[in-house]
Amino acid sequence: MTPTLIIDADDTLWESEIYYQRCIAEFGELMAAQGFDEEEAKETLDRVERERVADAGYGPKAFAENVLIAYETLCERKGLSPDEQVREAARRIGHQVLSHPIILLQGVAETLPRLSEAFELILLTKGNEAIQIDKLTRSGLESHFRSVHVVHEKDAAVFQALIDEYDLAGDEVWMIGNSPRSDINPALAVGLRAVHIPHTHTWGHEQEPIVTPEDVTVLDTFADLAMLFLESERESEEEGDDD
Repeated sequence: MTPTLIIDADDTLWESEIYYQRCIAEFGELMAAQGFDEEEAKETLDRVERERVADAGYGPKAFAENVLIAYETLCERKGLSPDEQVREAARRIGHQVLSHPIILLQGVAETLPRLSEAFELILLTKGNEAIQIDKLTRSGLESHFRSVHVVHEKDAAVFQALIDEYDLAGDEVWMIGNSPRSDINPALAVGLRAVHIPHTHTWGHEQEPIVTPEDVTVLDTFADLAMLFLESERESEEEGDDD
């Protein structure tokens, strides 16, 4: 059986959270200009995102809605009616994440093609399907993946469904991603191996303690996967030749 790598997309293959962080900062500045506390405004947006994620899901469309809801929430606290011009400014801020450029992370462009030659690659990401597929298309990486799965949430059941669908053997499957909550822990829960590539700007909602850190390989960059998988595979082949 060919080993399989299940790979996350946002903040594993390309930049994503940095665009949200920029919009959050702009929202805070906009609210401060209206007399609201800047930090309270950003905290309110974060709370709205966490409260709505179960129903609204992840991704730019939900975020754009959350920005408006956060503004309305701040107004409600002060007994104010939302100003239409401010609403429009908030709407423009939220919609910036709908079409951000695709910037591949370090080593992705060089390493992913090499991995696809030696492994079966499955892309597993969450969010709006049309938007995630569009980002994958614009990234130029689509041809390297055996299949693409866009889900509402990544949990143990999703990983188990992939195992069942493709008849995968746990010890031959690795999950690669930046999120402990959505990539690493649910993969470990169903017996998969995991590679954690932390991203400086991983959303706080995705952070949580890794349940069994001793079972996880931590790398600095995507490029390090070449050393982990390709070099070790070559060494194994050379040892076999010597025998």
